[in-house]
Amino acid sequence: MNPFKRLFWPIAILVLLILFGILGYEILEGFSFVDSLYMVIITLSTVGFREVQPLGLAGKILTMGIIVFGVGTMAYTAGRVVEIMMEGQIFGLRRRRIMEKRIAELKNHYLICGFGRVGHQVAEDLAAEKTPYVIIDSRPEVEEELALLNIPFLIGDIASDDILEKAGIKRAKGLIASADSDAANVFVTLSARVLNPGIYIVARSATKDSESKLKKAGANQVITPYLIAGRRMAAMVQKPIAMDYLDTVMHSEHLHIALREFCVDQKSNLIGKTLAETEIRQKSGATVLALRSQDGSFNLQPIGSSKIMAEDTLITIGTQEQLELLEKMIG
Repeated sequence: MNPFKRLFWPIAILVLLILFGILGYEILEGFSFVDSLYMVIITLSTVGFREVQPLGLAGKILTMGIIVFGVGTMAYTAGRVVEIMMEGQIFGLRRRRIMEKRIAELKNHYLICGFGRVGHQVAEDLAAEKTPYVIIDSRPEVEEELALLNIPFLIGDIASDDILEKAGIKRAKGLIASADSDAANVFVTLSARVLNPGIYIVARSATKDSESKLKKAGANQVITPYLIAGRRMAAMVQKPIAMDYLDTVMHSEHLHIALREFCVDQKSNLIGKTLAETEIRQKSGATVLALRSQDGSFNLQPIGSSKIMAEDTLITIGTQEQLELLEKMIG
């Protein structure tokens, strides 16, 4: 809650009491506005300064009423202010405002909904690729961790339309539903698909049974970590050298090799050319692993005579520098 909202009613009551006191002294005692304000202030502050002039019976009753109600309200308001300061809510509000402004400037970013073990790894990989992202999590205890890491984040219900809109879902490129609960991921997927029909959604599923529900909710891809881990362990047992090679290529700290996909738009000068004619390998150093046509079909083993058409997607591998050169070639 905005800390200043907690002070609204105490301050409003205090202001009304001051106005009532000024009006009362003017009517009952005939004081001027300044003298009436002076009487109200010294009464509320209990400083004990002398009265403007001796009070009549009505003035004394008014003064006692201001003391009883006003001093209590002043003490309550002061207590609220101290409480808010002790809780650090004013600093937290400022930090949230800065964070919301920072998020509002993002475009083509990704939303990570759920900052558990899976969410941590997703964030780490996106950060390694220098890809902008926003984390949404419902647990207040992760706020300090995210603030220290200087990561854009929002704390709240990950399936809330309001939270998703604050995270910029209508400007986002993709969403990762990585909450520990399959039900939460289904709700996130449904909300995201309604708010941004064109967004690409990858959802985490704890069980195989939830996979179909997530796809019906609008997920483009569903990942079951336990299933993938089991398959990988089986592959490592049967093909240890091949798996070591893949790990070296994809996760080595020294090679910095990455997979990237590039969509060939209508203005690209590569349209209509074969891979041999483009000289992608010679000019950029990156390798084209596969071609995906507009109709969704794959050419998994492209050769020199494979032709690039408009709206084709090139799945490539290379270092960051090689992929940046290829991006310039594609235009």
